[in-house]
Amino acid sequence: MTRYVLLAFLGLGASISWADMGMLPDGAQLKFNKVLLHEHNAEVPAEPEIDPDSLLFYFNSAHCECSFFNYNPETADMTFFENNVAFELTVEGGSTPVTDPIEIWTGTGCDTNDTTQRAADCHKVDSAGAGTVAAIQQSGAATISVPIFDVMVPKASERPGCKEREQDGTVWALVDVGGTGMTNYSVSKTLKTDTKPPPLPTNFHAVGAENAVVITWDSPAEGVSDVAYYQALCATAGGAPAKSNPPKARYQTSRQLCGAPSDVFLTPSDISSNTGTDAGSGSIVLTEEMAQLQPAFICGESASATKNELRIDGLKNGSEYTVILLTIDRSGNATGTFFTSPLVPQPATDFWEDLHDQGSGVEGGFCLLAQTFGDDNPLTNTLRSFRDNTLADTAYGRWLIDVYYGTIGALDLHGSVALRIVAGVLLLPLVVLALLWHLLTLPGLLALAALLVLIRKRRFAQARLAAVTTVAFVALFPARAHAQSPYWETQEYTNTEAELPPGDPMRVRWHAGIRLGPYVPGIDDQVNMPVGKFAGPYEQMFGGSSVLPVLDVDYFLWRGFGQLGVGASLGYLGKKAHAWQAGSDPADPKRPRAEGDENKFRLFPFSLNVVYRFTYLDDEYGVPIVPYARGGLAYYIWWITAPNGDFSKSCVGPNTGAMCQTTTAAGASLGVVGSVGLAVRAERVDEGAARSMRESGIEHAGFYAEYSIGKVDGFGSDKKLSVGDATWFAGVDFEF
Repeated sequence: MTRYVLLAFLGLGASISWADMGMLPDGAQLKFNKVLLHEHNAEVPAEPEIDPDSLLFYFNSAHCECSFFNYNPETADMTFFENNVAFELTVEGGSTPVTDPIEIWTGTGCDTNDTTQRAADCHKVDSAGAGTVAAIQQSGAATISVPIFDVMVPKASERPGCKEREQDGTVWALVDVGGTGMTNYSVSKTLKTDTKPPPLPTNFHAVGAENAVVITWDSPAEGVSDVAYYQALCATAGGAPAKSNPPKARYQTSRQLCGAPSDVFLTPSDISSNTGTDAGSGSIVLTEEMAQLQPAFICGESASATKNELRIDGLKNGSEYTVILLTIDRSGNATGTFFTSPLVPQPATDFWEDLHDQGSGVEGGFCLLAQTFGDDNPLTNTLRSFRDNTLADTAYGRWLIDVYYGTIGALDLHGSVALRIVAGVLLLPLVVLALLWHLLTLPGLLALAALLVLIRKRRFAQARLAAVTTVAFVALFPARAHAQSPYWETQEYTNTEAELPPGDPMRVRWHAGIRLGPYVPGIDDQVNMPVGKFAGPYEQMFGGSSVLPVLDVDYFLWRGFGQLGVGASLGYLGKKAHAWQAGSDPADPKRPRAEGDENKFRLFPFSLNVVYRFTYLDDEYGVPIVPYARGGLAYYIWWITAPNGDFSKSCVGPNTGAMCQTTTAAGASLGVVGSVGLAVRAERVDEGAARSMRESGIEHAGFYAEYSIGKVDGFGSDKKLSVGDATWFAGVDFEF
């Protein structure tokens, strides 16, 4: 007798596997078509909402225990449907109805005809109600319901109760065609089940922080891959939840799911050595609500299995909290510990607060025109004059004003650092264009653009002469510049750069370099330090200089007696340090820091530059030395994060409690930068390398060093953070 046995097994990356279909004698195919869940205790089962997460969360310890709890009809809750899993059975093809019944079994190898072995390894689900093959053929499909407990604990020797393990649970549909007493045909579905909680970390340590507590630990020696989340539960000294809007529970218990009297075992962890400012003293007795892990007490979480730290923010300084820490896997199984001493948040002083405590009056704020330059700044007044006296004189100019205030001018960027950075960078070219337009008038601006184009075509002497004449005419008679005929546009022009020999100076259009140098933002210069005190707030908090990497990109508009062009520079500087303990003395050389509180300073220096490189010595005489100068408008974006990860906030001016004027530590400062330096075209020492380099499009490569000065403080405003510095840089550069 031919027997088709069809098994399905799951790999590591799948939550359910569909077995091959059994072939009945007339060619019909019986198959498990769908798996259906009673998610959210829905009476009518449906396909999983999220695959595979829904399936992982359904076949966990809580569901197994609830299914066992409701297994006894005398005590079962008939309104709880989530203790079952449903399957849709279908029959495809076939012409001869098979009227034999379908039996539903759970376990391993249930298709065997060894009834003794089947009874030992499998469990028959009499309540499934699969019917006959013919009935399914007639109706199109049949839905069977199987207790989750039967799927996860099919062996009689393992009952009663659920076991902590990870295994496959297989559901079988068996058919004895013709009543032979033998299993002729079978089909199966295998589901991944997990009732084993993840391992618990060791060596817990906890400290009080600014409106927070910080818990650290050592990862477990084994099983870290099974960890998906860490969640903490916190209760006040009075037993109430510590936070009003807790995160959702990543874990699931049978008590939460169905009211079964079973809870996660919590191991006590002694951190009584962390007394005083770290953790409170005494002994903890968990309340019933905390011991039952009620989700209302959740106060913090981490979704990183490899992170060995959890910061719980939103707490009250000086108050005692009972804390539980849970380790959770993707199936929602959890194991946990409670700390036998209460944890106490402690105040700290971050850099932004310390800066103002030591007399600084700087404020946050990004440079969006008036917000950047200040209402009374000369630059702001110049831009307003351009708006009122230049643009407003014409219908087209008034239209531009309306467009600006209807788009960029209407932006509210206070909620997003990314938008502020993008807007600030994009506004700089507009500001430069507006200033040139205002100072040169529109005809002068057009003439300047024409001059740049004509310089590019400098091989044509007639065009060069026409450009000089045009600019002179505009400068002397700007009102008549509208009538000038751009006759140079009619001149024929042929781009011959591609035909120039290798090494010709006219082949160079771009210059790019990466430079590094020591950098200390001039923040301390804005603070009047007491006599005899050598370190300012920045140096005290973050130490001395840091390496600042900067990318320079220049485009050359003129390549006559050297290279004249425009470019941009962008850098990044990051510093971090533990904040000060609240109330500590800035004059104390051993000023104590807050162990659990780390604050960060970030700086993005950006500038638009004009650059001149004296390449004549190398171009004409082969001396590979290129002196250069660079200068431009700087826009340095900065921010300071408090220990909780948000922008730091502080009072400006006298701190009078409720009258405190708060400023946020995120903003940008405008200013000017300039540098002089020397570049060396190093390819001169190796002609072979030079030829190979030029074949790839690079004309020159070498290194450069410069002395740079940046006055970036909002043009002397005491409200803007001073972030410029006088320092040196060195790096490598390329011309192409």
